[in-house]
Amino acid sequence: MPEHYLLCFNDECALADNCLHRLAARSGRQKDSIVTVVNPTQCCGENCPYYKENRIVTIAYGMVDSFHEVKADHIASLRGTLIDHFGRGSYYLRRNGLRGITPEEQQYIAGVFRSFGYEVKFDRTEKETQWL
Repeated sequence: MPEHYLLCFNDECALADNCLHRLAARSGRQKDSIVTVVNPTQCCGENCPYYKENRIVTIAYGMVDSFHEVKADHIASLRGTLIDHFGRGSYYLRRNGLRGITPEEQQYIAGVFRSFGYEVKFDRTEKETQWL
């Protein structure tokens, strides 16, 4: 569970059994002295805007090896496209495997590599809960 994760203590919610915010609150693993909590009067049952499905996805880490295949005259443009999308710091955290790459981000990165004529190979993948 990420630090400072939004918690929900609404036991009456119809979606509570599969919502990460409610499961996080139930877990008792919060280490924050002050927590952020969903106001129970703002939850709308089946249409709760804070609902976050508890699902396992494949998270990728790193893409350093993929750049070994990229021709020198394409590297700056390909890297620049990814930096424009993620921001410099976030790009390097993902590239170096220090931040996970969500399935949606993997699709975007694969599309950028494809547009330059390459296939991306992530350094490693793991099955994880998609918290964010």
